[in-house]
Amino acid sequence: MAINKNSTGYTMTFAVILVIICGAGLALLATSLKKLQQANVANEKRQFILAAAGYASIDSLKKMEMTDVEKIFDDSFTEDVYDKDGNVIEGDIAFSIDIVKEYKATKRSIDLRRYPVFHYSNAGVERHIIPMAGNGLWGPIWGFIALGKDMNTIEGVVFDHKSETPGLGSKIADDAFTRMFTESPKTIMDGSKYVSVNVVKGGVKNPEHEVDAIAGATITSNGVGAMLRGGFTPYMKAFGLLKK
Repeated sequence: MAINKNSTGYTMTFAVILVIICGAGLALLATSLKKLQQANVANEKRQFILAAAGYASIDSLKKMEMTDVEKIFDDSFTEDVYDKDGNVIEGDIAFSIDIVKEYKATKRSIDLRRYPVFHYSNAGVERHIIPMAGNGLWGPIWGFIALGKDMNTIEGVVFDHKSETPGLGSKIADDAFTRMFTESPKTIMDGSKYVSVNVVKGGVKNPEHEVDAIAGATITSNGVGAMLRGGFTPYMKAFGLLKK
C-alpha cells in the first residue's frame, strides 16, 4: 500500500522520528564534549590562579599548552580548605570547589561555607591565593587575590564576571582596575584589627585599605567591595592574624 505523504499521520510520524534523531545526536555530542569542557574550565581556573600569583599574565598563560599549565600548577601549589573559623577541613580538595557555586549554595547557611586557598611557591616567591565570589549588577562576580609571604599584603589580583555591562562593570577584569590593588601596598589587617580592602566612590581616603570605584559601575563596584570585606575573615583566622 502506498504511503500518503500528505497525510497528517505521516507528517506527525516524520516529525517525531526527526526529533528523536536530533535529540539523540545532541545528547551524544554533549556527552562526548563534556570531558573537554571540564578540562577547559579547569585549565582556565589554573590560569587565573597562576596569574594572581604573578607567575605570568593571563594572555601569556592562554598561549601555553594545557598540559604545561597543569604541570606548572601542580609543581607550584599546595592547598588547604578552611571552615568559617579558620580550621582546616580534612579531606576536602580545594581545586574541586567551584567558588561561585559554593557562594550561591551557602548564602542562607554561611556557617557551612568552605574556604579554599592555594599556597604558591616558585623561584623563591611565596603567595597565598584566595578565591572568592559575590554579586555584580547582572550576575556573579569572582576573584583570586594573592597575599604575600606575610599573608596580609595584596600582591596580585584577578577578577572576572559572568555578565557585567561591557565598558562599565566588565572593567573589574581590566588591568587599570586590578593594578590599583597592587601599585601601592594594600593590606587586610591594620595591626590586630580586620579592615580588608574596600572599593569607594568620591576619592580614596585610606590608601592602604581602599581603591577607587569604577565610574558608571556603582553596583558592580559595591559588589567587589562587599566580596572583599566578607571574604578574608576565615583566612586571617587560619593564618593566625585574627583571633578565632
